[in-house]
Parts: sequence; C-alpha cells; structure tokens
Amino acid sequence: MSASAAEPATLPSRERLRCTVSRLKSVPTLPKLLERVVGALEDPEVNFKGVAELIEIDQALTAQILRLANSAFYQVRGVVGSVSQALVTLGATVTRSVVLSTTVFDMRTVGLRGFWEHSLGCAVAAGAIAKETGIASPEEVAAAGLLHDLGKVVLYKELPDVFIALVEEARARGASFREVERERLGADHCEIASWLVERWRFPPVLAEPIVFHHTPGAASVACAETAIVHVADTLVQALGHGSGGTARLGAIDPSAWVRLGLTPPRLDRVLDRFDADLDRALNYALYE
Repeated sequence: MSASAAEPATLPSRERLRCTVSRLKSVPTLPKLLERVVGALEDPEVNFKGVAELIEIDQALTAQILRLANSAFYQVRGVVGSVSQALVTLGATVTRSVVLSTTVFDMRTVGLRGFWEHSLGCAVAAGAIAKETGIASPEEVAAAGLLHDLGKVVLYKELPDVFIALVEEARARGASFREVERERLGADHCEIASWLVERWRFPPVLAEPIVFHHTPGAASVACAETAIVHVADTLVQALGHGSGGTARLGAIDPSAWVRLGLTPPRLDRVLDRFDADLDRALNYALYE
C-alpha cells in the first residue's frame, strides 16, 4: 500500500472530527427504499406498521425518524425507542417530510453496500437473539443492531477519503478498523456515534448498544440489549454477511455470552430464525 493511502493528508484531529460530526444533519440512505417509504406514506390509508417495517431496515431513516421523535419539539412522556412508536408520534405528514429531506446516496457508487449489508445482518441477528432470550421489545434491539455502525457511516459521509484509507490500512495490516481509527484519529466509530446519540436524544436501549457494541461490559442501563448487539455483530462477521471494514474477526466478550445463555440448541434456533428473517428483510431492500 502506498503511504498516501495509509496516511491521507487531511487526517483530522480528534476535536476537528468531533466538530465536523456535530454539524451533521443527515446520513446516507437507499434511493429505492426512500421511494417505497414515501409512496407508503402518501397512501390515504397509510399503514404505520408496514411503513415501520420498511424504515427499520435502513439505518439512515431509522436514525432520522427516532432523532426527530425524541427532539424537544415533541413533548412526549419518556423516550421513543421504536420506529412504530415514532410514527404515531410524528404522523404521516411530518414523517414524509423527514424522509424527503434525508440526503440520498447511491450505495452502489459510494462503496457502502458492504457496510449496509453487515448492518442489516446485525439487525436481523440481534432481533433473532432478542426473541430467543425473551427481551420485551425485540424491535428496539433490532434497531440498535441496524445502527450499531452508524459512526462509520458518518465518518464516510463527512470524510470519505479518510474513511477509505482507514479501511485499506486495516485490511492490509490485518488489524481491526477500530484499532486503526484510534491510532489515526484519536477516536473511533463508537465515540463518534456517542456524540450523535447524545445530541439526538436516543434512549439508553438504543444508545448503549450502539456506543458499547465492542465493549458490552461498559453498559449500565441496557446491559442485555448491548450484549445482544455485541454478539450479533460478531456472529454476522463470522457468517461473512457484508463487511464491517475489518479483516480480523473480533472475539465475543465471555460475560456477554454468559448473560444471554446461548446454549447450542438456542444458538441453532437463533441461526434458523436469522436465515428466515434475513430473506424477508432483503425482499424489502432492493436496489434499482
């Protein structure tokens, strides 16, 4: 690898990176999915359950909808942790405006399709584990799984050359993407995500699995949900579904595995559910 690829001239300082992320207004989404969501919202007899199923497979739309539903403008009691709940809070008109204002990227050309496939796989795996372990709101855990690498998407959107250089270096060295991020930027995608979920007022059931998906022991509120997303992330990597930007398979935290109690028979059921649910999810997410 050339030196320029490993060390781009525009590598930012940690504070500059945080300043850039703090100004973020939107993150990439899928053009085809955008059209389907808008079309569903324009139906006079809009079915929020059906719209939620479409939105929940895309991390950009999920983030935007939850961000607005949890904003100070909507004085709801507690926090909104699921897309279905957010749609009831926002209504069809506001939701449609949010969707239309989301910056549209073609994943085939910007090079994020592998990351989207990995995130979708993590969402499906997290949902499958949540159902097997009896978590009360598996859809919230699935949403956290979908958004777990949101920091990477943001980094790509704001600093694409830097992002690509980091991916190339991680693969060339056989290092983790997170390790290279911390060496080069002084921050990683988990910390970038923490700035966002704080600013967007995500509830702990979403925020902690996103921020601590590599360090599940750091969670203090959503401990089981964070353990689920952590295990789902590694499981999807092991299955080779999509790409998280690293060539090295991470290890599962033993305490997270013990917390979930995934015995071999239970893991078999999770994998069966994962295969079935992934096929269904992919049917919604067609590229033009």
